Amino acid sequence: MVGFLGTYQVNLDEKGRLNVPAKFKGLLDKQYDNHNLVVAVMPDKEGNKDREYLIVFPQKEWLVNEEKLSHLSGLDGDDRNKMREIYAQASECEVKSGKILIPQHQRERAGLKKEVILVGMSKTFEIWSADRFEI
Repeated sequence: MVGFLGTYQVNLDEKGRLNVPAKFKGLLDKQYDNHNLVVAVMPDKEGNKDREYLIVFPQKEWLVNEEKLSHLSGLDGDDRNKMREIYAQASECEVKSGKILIPQHQRERAGLKKEVILVGMSKTFEIWSADRFEI
């Protein structure tokens, strides 16, 4: 199975939408049967707010990861904080006419302006501000 591969530079339009690269859209059509996505803000591992980015999960992949989180207890404070960090910053999105509308609060957190970088990560892909992306 070939997943999301490669790096693409795309532009956000005035409404905060970006064009999904044809190869990514083809993969969504072929392997995921729908265009339902979950977009989540990912913090920098050192907690640097200037390095946050977005990760895009096809719905099927989000459910796999959600299953991994099911062992966390809603009654344990640390577990509850982890769950809040993930779920509070995630949004359901859909590919419509080849575009994804990125919610305003996520665009702000990830520092997205006009130019953005999409990075294939096999079962997911990332959305980075062109200013923040580096390999």
